[in-house]
Parts: sequence; structure tokens; C-alpha cells
Amino acid sequence: MTSIQADIVSWASGRPGWQQTALCQIAAGKQYEDSELIALAAAIKVGNAPAGEVLTEADIPAATSATATVSLKAVRDTENVNALIGAQELSFAPAGITVIYGDNASGKSGYARLIKSAVNSLHSEPVHVNVFGKDPNAPQKAEIAYLSGSEERSSPWPSPPASELTEVSFYDEACGDAYLEVDSELGYRPSALVILDHLIALCDRLRLRFEEELNQNAAAFKGLPSAPEGSPAAAFLTSLTGETTAVALDSAAALGATAPAKLSELIQEEARLRASDPAKERARLSELAATLTSLAAHIGRLDERLDDEALAGALAQRDALASSREAARLASASTFDSEPLAGIGTDSWRYLWQAARRYSEEGAYPEKEFPVTDDAHCVLCQQPLADEGSERLRRFDEFVSDETAKQAEGAELALKATVVSIDELGAQPAGLLDQSSALESRDPSLAAEVKSWMVAAGDRRIALLAALGEEPERDLPALTASPRAALDKLAKEISAEAATIDDAEFKARSEAVVGEKQDIEGRQLLAAGRASVEAEIKRLGEREGLLTAKKLVDTKGITRKSTELSEQYVTTEVRDRFVRESDRLLLERIQLKQTGGHKGRLRQRPALLGAQVSRPVHEVLSEGEKTALGLAGYFTEAHFDASRSALVLDDPVSSLDHIRREAVALRLAQLAGERQVVVFTHDLEFVVALSAAAAAEGVEFTERSIQRSGDKAPGICVDEHPWKAKDVGRRLGELEARLTEIERERSGWTQDEYELACSDWAGKLSEAWERLLHLEVAKPIFDLAKSEVHPRGLKVIAQITPEQNKQFQESYARASGWLRRHDKSPGKNTVAPEPTELRAELESIRTFHTSVKRYKS
Repeated sequence: MTSIQADIVSWASGRPGWQQTALCQIAAGKQYEDSELIALAAAIKVGNAPAGEVLTEADIPAATSATATVSLKAVRDTENVNALIGAQELSFAPAGITVIYGDNASGKSGYARLIKSAVNSLHSEPVHVNVFGKDPNAPQKAEIAYLSGSEERSSPWPSPPASELTEVSFYDEACGDAYLEVDSELGYRPSALVILDHLIALCDRLRLRFEEELNQNAAAFKGLPSAPEGSPAAAFLTSLTGETTAVALDSAAALGATAPAKLSELIQEEARLRASDPAKERARLSELAATLTSLAAHIGRLDERLDDEALAGALAQRDALASSREAARLASASTFDSEPLAGIGTDSWRYLWQAARRYSEEGAYPEKEFPVTDDAHCVLCQQPLADEGSERLRRFDEFVSDETAKQAEGAELALKATVVSIDELGAQPAGLLDQSSALESRDPSLAAEVKSWMVAAGDRRIALLAALGEEPERDLPALTASPRAALDKLAKEISAEAATIDDAEFKARSEAVVGEKQDIEGRQLLAAGRASVEAEIKRLGEREGLLTAKKLVDTKGITRKSTELSEQYVTTEVRDRFVRESDRLLLERIQLKQTGGHKGRLRQRPALLGAQVSRPVHEVLSEGEKTALGLAGYFTEAHFDASRSALVLDDPVSSLDHIRREAVALRLAQLAGERQVVVFTHDLEFVVALSAAAAAEGVEFTERSIQRSGDKAPGICVDEHPWKAKDVGRRLGELEARLTEIERERSGWTQDEYELACSDWAGKLSEAWERLLHLEVAKPIFDLAKSEVHPRGLKVIAQITPEQNKQFQESYARASGWLRRHDKSPGKNTVAPEPTELRAELESIRTFHTSVKRYKS
């Protein structure tokens, strides 16, 4: 069978090189300082951790490592701790058993709870203030003095106790219950496993270092551009890693020269689409197509009326009018030279003539043909027409009816019609202004071409009107080919689009516009925030390196091996010890069941062995069995505590029968042979059992008691047990001390004071004789507490001689006579015994006690 050392060496050979080196250093006792840890973490991050050492079996220490032994020295100077009297000191012997006896409500539990709060305990509870004190809100204080190895130290309470104090182990009934009901973790670790524990601890420290750097790395995040959700830029930012290249960033932030203008168009289109729906969009497109068709027709008319051929025709009409007017002028000049007024035949004269005709036909002489000359008035001057006036009107009418005049009038009407038609071309199609932005967003180049052509056509129209009017003739602007065909084509495309549009296409169009807009916006944001993106890529690279380093210090593999070795090499030993401790306390069908583990440390809980129905132990066992089981677990852990630090127990035998009680006393005495044991108790029988067990094991038995003061305040600490808790030997010791005091002080006492002291001494002598007979003579034969008879105990009685019997009878009688239990007869004139008489009685009981002990052995 391979050893645990061989298993560890075989496993270590497959670990990373730096861990193999660390194991070698740990096995040699190396403690990694913070500076060394920082250097190791930095080396792991760059893949340059120290390696090369190989662990061997010889490197692994064979003995279990242990911390210094910690023992309690004293608890002193309590303030506001329960109702304990202050300015007291409860001291403990550094070795053997210190038994602290206290009656109920003496303050014993107050001291026990204070110690419990500062040392290692499976159960915790608060240490209350003095609720009946004058100032319950005053701070609590105490001092715990202790030894770490041979060095004296102290820890203030309730400040966080010194970590060394956790080596001290505390037990009470609540701890026993916790042991039964809660998974516990055994502190025992063979040294071979301890090096794995230290490797786990080193990896955990490194992990914490990397986590701290990861937190710092996270805090260094300065933010990124807020790209539109769903945009390529957002996807790029989401996919950022430490390996993202500058080329990839250039590509993601690339923008064309037309991007700003395009973005503006898309923003407008998005706003329009958001305010629309498919039906409205169809109507909009149809309206736009109609407007473009009307605009195309309008441009066609402009082109038709303003092209070079039309322009030449209009100018020819102008020239024809001028020629016909000149002919008419010449005709009128030869005909009407003799008239009183000049200007006959001019335009103004013609207007006047036409006005006179309308007035005659519509007002003055509606039923007569103009000009009316017979018996008539002139329609202009309203004077009666004489022959000369009538003749003049007939000549005027003949002139107007003449061919040259008619030609001039016809040429004038034709030119006016041309001018009117050209002037009307200035009116734009309805809705053109409303749809101009739509045309610009749809086809910016065509919109620009249309706008430019329309401006040129307008300038040409105005120049032509000027040329056909009375303004001086000027050069006419040239006119390029019209965009009519392009407008017609676009109008047909839009009309076709309107005819085929549906909800899906509209949605797709909207999404396409939004997507294109967000793409441009995202690229702009990336370009503007390039520095922050580059900083984030660098941060992510550092983070990825830290995460990789953190994986390299993962403890799962180490923990798995530690657990495996614990199960193989520790569990059996622990279970065997638990069975032994359980057997001592008369427990059957109980086993330790493994319930899991953490970092290679196993947890266990007592379980029933062979039970047909699964039930928790604490629901099945009796109160006494549960107490015994809790102690068995506590003693198991104490056995494996390599530090051999103090054990502190508070009333550990409640609910135990007399057999288990003595077994517990014996086990504590055995443990006291190698460490300090402190027991708080109010059980006199248990005190006696502890004293007997200590004597049997040859360990020091130290008395302490906690008592109430005269006004019943608890917490007075006394360095001995009260009389009722002492065994025979200690009672004889107290009688010796008291007799010495009587001998020393007698000369200063009155007779009454001396008699009182002698009576008290005699009473205790009587009680010492009674306890001697009970414990040393009667109990070895018949144990009343246990209801047991021990026939072998008769050998003690058989060896008591008649002289010894007489010695007892006479001494006991004298002691009873000296007691103040009954009034003394005046006739006898009883006087108190002399100190020499008292000392003779003390020697008598000592001799008897020594003989009985010899007979027992």
C-alpha cells in the first residue's frame, strides 16, 4: 500500500511547474510574504513563474504540524458583564484540571459565556449586560490573560479576541446539540495534507490578488460611445476584446464624404415614416407622382413656349405688329393731315375709338350701327354733330375698317395672346413647393437639375416678355434640354411603388431607413470616441490576461486531491477514534457520516448505524445519549488537536447517569495529563468524580469557586471550593489550616470567640468523618447513587481493627459534643477543648483515613 507522501508526490508531478516549486518551498516551511506574493502573481501573469524544483517524499514532513499550545491564565476586571461583581479575577491552573464550582445563580455561567465568546466554539450566544445595573448602556469590558507556549499575553474583551485564543476549545450543552444537528469540520490534518492546505491558501491569496486587480481593471472603465442599439457600431462595441485590431476599428468607424448630407436626409425620412402608415404612404407617393407628372407637363409647356423656334415666332409677331402699325400710321397720315388734331391711327387714338364704339353700341345708341351721324350727338364730346363732324366720323370708321388698320389690329391681338400665354407660364403646378423636399430626398440630383432648369426657364421667360414689350431688347438666356423625360420616368416609378406598397414593404422600408441612419450615426460616434474605444481594448486585454492568470490559480484540482487523500487516510482514523470515545460513554449504533467538504477538509455528522428508517440522531436518542454523543464528538476533536491547547467545559454532564458521569470525569482527567482542562460545574457529585479521576490519573486538581456576596450579588471569585464540594483529603487540609489559625489567633480572642471557632472546627471534623465513611468505606460496598453493590469492597471493613473502630467512635463522639447543636448542661460546666486536643483529633482521623486507603489498595 502506498503512503500518503507517495500519493502526493505522484500527484504533484502533474501540476504546473510553479506549483511544484511552491510545494517544495511550503514543505520546507516557507511563508510567502506579501512582496513575494505580488512578485509571484506578476510572474504568473506573464507566464514566467519560477519552476524547476521537484517534490520528493523526503521533502514532506512526517509529523503533524501544530501551533503553539494556548492555555488560559485568568479572566479579570469584568464590567457590565451579566450581573457579575467587578474587580474580580478568576484564575486557572496552567496544567491539570481546574474545577470551578458554583451554585445556581452564583455567576458561574457569566464567566463561562464570556470565555465561550472569545474562543473556538460550535455554538455562539450573546453575553448580556447587567440589565439590573445602574447603567445598562455602559460599555462591557474584561481582560482575558493567557499563555501562548510559555509567553504571557492578554486580550481585551469584547474587542475582537486574539486569533490565538481560537486554539482554546469550549463545550457546553448547546455545543453538543450543534454537533448533533450541524455538520462539523474536524481540525485534524496530517502534515502531508497540510502542505496541500498551504498550497490552496497560497492559490487563494493569489486569486484574491488577481480579483483585486480585476476590480481595479473594472474601475478603470471610462465608458464607450453610446452607439444606437442594433447598429453595426453597437455590435462592434459589444464584440470588443483585447485582441481587437486598429484595422477593425478603422473599418467600423469609416465614413464617406457624403455621410453628413445622407444622414440629414435619412433623419427627415425617418421622421416622415414614423408619422405615417402604409395607407398614408401610398397616398403620399401617389400625390408626389401626380405633382411630378404635373411638373413634367409644366416643364414641357415651358420648353415648348420658350424653345428657340417658339422664341423666333414670338419675336416675329412683335416685328409684324410694328410693321402693320407703321403701315396704318402712313395711311392715316395721308388721309387725316387736314384734321385739327394729329395722331389719328395711333394706339391711343385706337383705344379711344374702340371706347367710343362700345359706349355708342352699349349706352348711347344701342340699336344703331356705329357711328351714328344722322341727328345725333358726338359720343365723346356730347355735342350735336354738324355735317363736318358727321363726315369726320364716317372717314374715321372707313379708316378703321381699312385693310392696313385691320392688319395692325390683328397683329396686336396675336402678340397679346402670345404675351399672355408666356406670362401664364410663370404659375407653378399646385403642390410643387410641398413636394420639393420629398423630391430632394428621393432624387437629389434630379431635384437640383429641375431647380436649375426652372430658374433658367424663368429668366428666359422674363427676358422674352421684356423683349415683346416696350423695354429695350436684350440678350435672351440660353435654355438647356429639359428634365421632363426624367420627371415622367420618376413619376411612373413612384406611381408603381405606390400601387404595390403594403405593410410588410413599408415596415422593411422603415427598418432600412432606420438601419442606414443608425449605421452612419454609429460610425460617427466611433470616430469621435476613438480614444475611449482604444483605451477599452487595452483594458480588455489586461482583463483577459488577469482572467487567464486567475484560472491558473484555481484550487479545484488541489481540493479534489486533498479530499481524496482525506477520505483515504484521515476518515478511517477519525472514525476509529470516534468509536472509541463513543464506547467509553456507552453509546451504540452510532457512526460518523461524511456529509461533504470544502477545500479538502471533510465535514461529518453523527448518524444512526443500521437504522431501517432514516431519522436525524437528535430525534431518536434520549437526552442522556445526546449529551454523551456530543461529548464523544468533542473528545474526538480534542484527541486530534495537535496544539494540545486548553479545553473549557461548562456543566458537561447534565442529563448523564452516574456511569457516564464517571466516564466523562475519567476522560477529562486523561486529557488533563497532556493539556489544561477547565470545568465549570454546579454538580457536587461530578466534582467528587473529577477529584477521584484526577487522583487516579496523577494529574493536578485545582479548586476554584464562584460565589454570591452577602447581598447575593454574583461573581465573587474564590481560589478554593466551598466546604461542601471538598473530598476527604481537602477537608483534612482545610481543618489543618483552620487549626493553625486558631492556635495563632487564640490569644487575642474572648472566650466566646474561641468557643465559637472550636465549635465550627468540630462540626467540620464531624462532617469529615461522615464523608470519609461514605466515600471510603460505605461507597466501595454499596453505591447509593448507582444502586450498585460491590462485594469486593467488604475487604475494607474486614480489615478495620477493633482499636480503629474505637478510635473512630470516640473521636466522632467528642466532635459531636463540642458542637453547638444542643444547650450544654450547667452542671457539667462544659469548656472548649484546647488546641492540643483538636490537633489530636485531626491526627486520629488522618491515621484512620490512611489506613482505609491502604486497605482499599
